[in-house]
Amino acid sequence: MKAIELRMPDEVHQKLSSMAAHEHQPVDAFALRKLEELVRAVDSLSELERRARQGSREKFKAAMAKIPSVPPMPGDELRE
Repeated sequence: MKAIELRMPDEVHQKLSSMAAHEHQPVDAFALRKLEELVRAVDSLSELERRARQGSREKFKAAMAKIPSVPPMPGDELRE
């Protein structure tokens, strides 16, 4: 595991400290968890963008054409 020194504005540290205290965690553990969540989110977005580039409007329309046109089940209607 690597260690880093991080400088941040006092107001950011205060908010981070408050959020960590709210979850009964040390600031460093809370910050690490949030950074891990951010990295996973960025990875997920990158994967989603990669997969989106593989699609096409034509493929989408072809897939949608296979869905039968039936009324929605009770409770699934669109609200206006």
